[in-house]
Amino acid sequence: MIQPLRTTREVWSFDWFDLDVPIQFGSMFVLPTCLYVVHRFSGVLVGHEFVRELEQRRAELFLHRLFEERGVPDELQIPDFEEWDEGTWQHLSREFHCQINLVDRDRTHHGGTEAKVELQLSKLATGSAENLLETQGPGSVAQGLVRAVRQTRSKEKKRVLLKKALELAPNLPEALLEAGDIELQEGQFEVATEHFAQAAAAAEPLHVKDQPGPYLKACHGQMLAAWQQGDLQHAIGIGENTLVENPTDYSGFRFLLPLLHLAAGQLEQAQEYFAWYQQTYPADLEDPGLMFGWAYTLFESDDDKEALRKYRRGLLQNFYLAPLLLDLPEPSPDLWQHNDRGDVQFALDFLDSFGGIWEQNPAATRFLRECYIGSLPRLEQLYELRARMAAFQDHRYEPDHRKLWDALTAEEQRLIASWKW
Repeated sequence: MIQPLRTTREVWSFDWFDLDVPIQFGSMFVLPTCLYVVHRFSGVLVGHEFVRELEQRRAELFLHRLFEERGVPDELQIPDFEEWDEGTWQHLSREFHCQINLVDRDRTHHGGTEAKVELQLSKLATGSAENLLETQGPGSVAQGLVRAVRQTRSKEKKRVLLKKALELAPNLPEALLEAGDIELQEGQFEVATEHFAQAAAAAEPLHVKDQPGPYLKACHGQMLAAWQQGDLQHAIGIGENTLVENPTDYSGFRFLLPLLHLAAGQLEQAQEYFAWYQQTYPADLEDPGLMFGWAYTLFESDDDKEALRKYRRGLLQNFYLAPLLLDLPEPSPDLWQHNDRGDVQFALDFLDSFGGIWEQNPAATRFLRECYIGSLPRLEQLYELRARMAAFQDHRYEPDHRKLWDALTAEEQRLIASWKW
């Protein structure tokens, strides 16, 4: 179809703004970002879309749809946002034969045209937000905002969502927990401690003993924050009290406590802890960090035979702990693992948190080296098998996948059982 010639150059301007009113988005509630395009000179609205958060991919899809529905302008002006990839806009420009220019703009000051458009679009969301608060209540909306936090990438957007959630429902434990986690990741340990303490106080009246929930998560956060601030005694106290009151321990306090004792130089307390642990959790899962800490404690107690056995159990649970502690070459990170306790990131985190225990004790490090080097021939057999298991993950459409996988796991069990450790 022949299109009429344009007498004037058509220029569009793309922009966005954030709203401070919640709207429903599936099972969540979000504080949306509104993407919109106007004619650059007339200010007439071309199109808009509300999205969960500002991301280049969402902006690209919005513009792509707009081009297909409303036609393609001669020029599109896009704010030069440093977090976005310029190549994406170049590709869009070539695809639609549209000149795209990145323009500098003060994001906090708009001209009169943009202000009118934003006011017009804001009214679309404000009415539905008021209705939501009336029909579902502020507490329900606040919970929905917290759910949105867990699927939001931008930390700044997460903070905004949590602030709004706490405005609607002050002392909401789930919101305080998320806020504490963000501050903990940012290294703001004192602020994180305050959030976790508030969450614990708010959640404790509803806590059912030995059941998972916000209260135990808050206690775990308090322990981590105290540990990161170097207050090991306070961290140990929180962990011990919580573990005694909630021995099922969904949060894993029992794995951290002995390592904190060792990091604090409290060998006797670590010995007492492991004696208690053995009686309380006789058939527990074998956490590799716990096994290494237990082996260290046994070595310091002159029980080399049992220390060797614990180290070997730990070596089977994580292939990377020993070589990283000893500064030796580690196996491929691509080996198949039964759970995340076996991957290399677990070992790196352990090294960062507790590697100093071994660094300060040359004799213990030598013993670990002897154990690891002596076990390496057997471990290398397991490395080879785990490499085959990892490769087999690509064969998920194999008709006999379940049968062949069971054969590999049975081979692993036979291999480990054949080692007379």
